[in-house]
Amino acid sequence: MVQVTFRVRCQNTQPGEKVYVVGSGTKLGAWSPDSALMLSTGPQEFPTWSAAVTVPEGTLEYKFIVKRDDKKAPVRWEGVEGNRQLCVEGDSPLEVFATWGDTNEKVVAGSVEDVEGEGLYDPGEESDDSLQPPKGGYAYGGSSRPSAGGSSLDCLQLLKVPCELKGQMVICGEGEALGGWNPYMAPTLKHVGTSGDREVWALPGLLEDLTPGMAFKFVCLGHNGIPRWEENRPNRFWTCEEASYLFDLPSPRKGKEDHDELEVVWGDNWLIDIDPLVFPGAIFHAFNWKFADVQRKANTIAALGFDAVQLSPAQRSVEGDQWWARYQPTKYEEIHGLGSEQDLRNCCKACEKAGLLVFGDLVFNHMQVVASCEEWRKAQQDDGLMEILQRRLSQKLGPTFNRDDFQWPWYPLEGDDWDGEQRMEGWGCGEWSELKGGAPKVVSVHNAHVAKLKSCGVSGFRFDAAKHMRPEHIANYVDKADVYAYGEVLSIDPSMQREYTEGVSLTTGEQFPTTDFLLGVWLRKFIEVGPHAVDFEHHEWVKHLRELEMKRPSELPERVGTVEDGRMSTPLLARNSIRFARNHDTVCNDVPFYGLTGWSQASAQVAAAWLLATHDGSVLLLADDVKKSRMIKEALAYRKALRSFIESLTVEQRQTIRTEVRVKEAVDGGRPLSICVAVRVDAGCPEGAEINGGALLGFCVLNPHPAGPVEFAGSVCLQQEGASDRTIATGDQKVVLHGDGTLNEPLRLAPYEGAFFLAGL
Repeated sequence: MVQVTFRVRCQNTQPGEKVYVVGSGTKLGAWSPDSALMLSTGPQEFPTWSAAVTVPEGTLEYKFIVKRDDKKAPVRWEGVEGNRQLCVEGDSPLEVFATWGDTNEKVVAGSVEDVEGEGLYDPGEESDDSLQPPKGGYAYGGSSRPSAGGSSLDCLQLLKVPCELKGQMVICGEGEALGGWNPYMAPTLKHVGTSGDREVWALPGLLEDLTPGMAFKFVCLGHNGIPRWEENRPNRFWTCEEASYLFDLPSPRKGKEDHDELEVVWGDNWLIDIDPLVFPGAIFHAFNWKFADVQRKANTIAALGFDAVQLSPAQRSVEGDQWWARYQPTKYEEIHGLGSEQDLRNCCKACEKAGLLVFGDLVFNHMQVVASCEEWRKAQQDDGLMEILQRRLSQKLGPTFNRDDFQWPWYPLEGDDWDGEQRMEGWGCGEWSELKGGAPKVVSVHNAHVAKLKSCGVSGFRFDAAKHMRPEHIANYVDKADVYAYGEVLSIDPSMQREYTEGVSLTTGEQFPTTDFLLGVWLRKFIEVGPHAVDFEHHEWVKHLRELEMKRPSELPERVGTVEDGRMSTPLLARNSIRFARNHDTVCNDVPFYGLTGWSQASAQVAAAWLLATHDGSVLLLADDVKKSRMIKEALAYRKALRSFIESLTVEQRQTIRTEVRVKEAVDGGRPLSICVAVRVDAGCPEGAEINGGALLGFCVLNPHPAGPVEFAGSVCLQQEGASDRTIATGDQKVVLHGDGTLNEPLRLAPYEGAFFLAGL
């Protein structure tokens, strides 16, 4: 028998939750969460959880899980592929050092005192294509060099950091030894202790070999992985002498004096009386992913907080690596391109096991392009050329379809027609091979494709190019499929969206969800330019945006003055609309898309976090954006935890949930100073207490600025009259919330940083 001590850094816990290790063998519960080994932590140890157990020699398989004390919430498994493995042999005690969601654990023989200070919690550099839940702890330094330990504390080279600055400190600069100005490859500092209002860190002893004159700065890697540099000072230069440094923390941006918060009305009364759990909270867009890759990552995707995965079109399409190739079908009878039919079945089975819905993408409006718009245009005056092109159409898309199964006469969608009355009649861009919508043969082939996907395990659908299809045709497909579905209505015009939201309904009775493009445009302007950039009557602003899209001169409409009045509304499309900041069209296309093209992931992640922090809507997120943004991962974890808590409420309570948004403006205008998004519930306040505005379930605070930090001291949307002070902890962050909505101490947020707090009732 060998004693094994498990130590895992896990900050993704809420009050009442504990971390456990479960695995093979009776000592780890024989894979039963109810019998798992509980780990413990404390004020000094958190976010490290640990426990020791004696196990027999052999190969031990295990994973870490999180459970609530009351056992009401579901068990949360860490999202790692396969099982962790530990080879137990000999008679020396083993120490396992791990980080939640990261398989790069380190095993050391001997006691912890023998190895303390050797950087055991460093998970290594996380590449851009990493798809893991937020890592516990702050050790994001990618360097494999050891942290300061042992004799390195004798060098008397210390860094003092304000206690409010949370994260792993690194020293970053020129040359390979300092990471080549890459903070994720820079040497990590060792935390020594607290001195007054400052935390003290020791520089690693290996720096004694640095060349004098090398430029460097100190960097804090926060819990969301965003580096916080010493921005208010020039580079430092290495001297190889004893030194005590003070981290140069930028001064926070200032808010307008004596200026109330701007209330951003989120749907107001029409978002009341809904059950937010009847539609998926977050959808992972596995854009152009192979089915086998989705199968392999299913558990990880679920652990991140997603409810569904959206696949790219499954039918046989034109060959090629272009991003649009999957959207030119050639044969609906075959599953081909991203994997075989069996691959799709395996993918869906893995997703179902992980608790994920699988949405297929249906391209039913058009098929493969067989000729350019110019060729078709010439053919209108040349019968011989028309015969050649139509014969080509039949040859390439037969034997299933022939020329008679396509829309005639040919009509190019150009200019105003793209969003005009002819949008359902024409051939997209003049070159899409437009199928004859509603024709019996076309419908039969499409329904057979839907049936095949459902037989493989697909549990929902997206209708591509829905705005070019008649609502009644989509309604027939939806009724026949009898599953969740939504439509890509690529338009900022609410009246066009209503043709589908009101003309189609799901078999559950909910209105047909569509894509909320206008909300994305509004959020970008609001976040990057400021509230005044969207201070217009929505209908007039839509007309202006459409004119710009058509490259026509257009002046901004007259401002309505809602910012000065302190209350403005968002152009929310519907309570179950499909919301996003970036999607595959706006990222891959070079057309304007009303101002959504070119939105950087860094800025768009703030909008994505805002959307995820609300109680309504389904948020669609590109796989690449999830991989590259720790804030999005944290927002996903928050939304998942919030929805898990909502699940424990009664139906009556759920129908009184609403989102409140308050924004503080900066003294210099432009980007907002901070954005606070709170979710509240009217019914079922604690012990029957009446709380004005309802009880607080959770809230998030966002800093939308790319460079300036901000201090958040509270918000009106956090007020709970009559409620006592509450201590709310999320990971390493802890706040004391007063009944008047203020915090005991200001919360400091770095640029493009968010903080998420689940309060509960």
